[in-house]
Amino acid sequence: MLDVIKRLYLMPTLFTLYIVTILLVPVNQSVLAYLNYLSDRTLAPISEVSTRQHVPDEKLPFISPLLVTTTLSKFGAGCPPETAIYVHGWNRDETEAREEFNRIQSSLDSYGYKIPLIGFSWNSKVLYPNATDNAVMNGPDLAEFMLAFKEECPNTAIRLVAHSLGAEVLERALINLNTDLATNSSNIGDDSKMVESVHFLGASINNNEVINDTDFGNAIESQVGAFYNLYNPQDDGLQFNQQLGNRDPLGLVGAPNGTITSSNYIDTNVAYEIPPFSDADGDGNVEDCFEEFSPVRVWGDNHCGYIGFRQPAGDKVIDDGAMDIVARNWMK
Repeated sequence: MLDVIKRLYLMPTLFTLYIVTILLVPVNQSVLAYLNYLSDRTLAPISEVSTRQHVPDEKLPFISPLLVTTTLSKFGAGCPPETAIYVHGWNRDETEAREEFNRIQSSLDSYGYKIPLIGFSWNSKVLYPNATDNAVMNGPDLAEFMLAFKEECPNTAIRLVAHSLGAEVLERALINLNTDLATNSSNIGDDSKMVESVHFLGASINNNEVINDTDFGNAIESQVGAFYNLYNPQDDGLQFNQQLGNRDPLGLVGAPNGTITSSNYIDTNVAYEIPPFSDADGDGNVEDCFEEFSPVRVWGDNHCGYIGFRQPAGDKVIDDGAMDIVARNWMK
């Protein structure tokens, strides 16, 4: 009799769990897919370097030589001829960062450009002022990782790509490299630039930070082979940033006229590379990129579209955003 009572008591609970499970299946599948993105063998190799347990709380040490060894083991074929390091922007947790690493790699693969990718994952899912502070503190770690990579693989061309606030991380990394590289110059070969190329995608940093004779301007000229700033005057996220911070984001307006004399700096308007699609990562959440404030209506609106667009509620990349421009620049 007791068993019968237990079964009667459990039936409504089990039925409720069954219904909830059915309703949650698509979301769970998406989350599981995000978690498995780095092991997707249909793409060129992807490795992840994370500072989330290091900056800003210093919970774990950041050991660059070990991270380089781990990265090369994931690549599986020794030092590659070239590698790209991608730095995500503001408001991304670990899972969302991995989605971006996969999406940029998928977009490059769809264009036919195969390159081992390193995703630099940092603690950006905090209030914007705190994320800016974290970006500044992450720059030296990224610089340290690049130096360690070059020491192990001096003939590998390093390409850097950063989206939005990730540009702040790269800025600080390049400034640190330019300051410290004298003691490491023998590791990168004679007459070589430390970095083959840099691409900023919708960079949120102030546009006057790249002008001549600034710390960053000097680092660009000294340490970078070719620096491409892909800007977009229609970027709703950067327009919001401009109004909020009373400044001109580099990714919205480009460098100030007449302030750049270095031949390795190039501004390119990519508004028409970003179609008027909403929800770039296809997860159904339009709050990721300011779309709740300014819905996508025209080409260039979507701040998250530079690295490509997924089909709604699916994994397939249906548009490569501005990554075709990046790949063509790399082919030069």
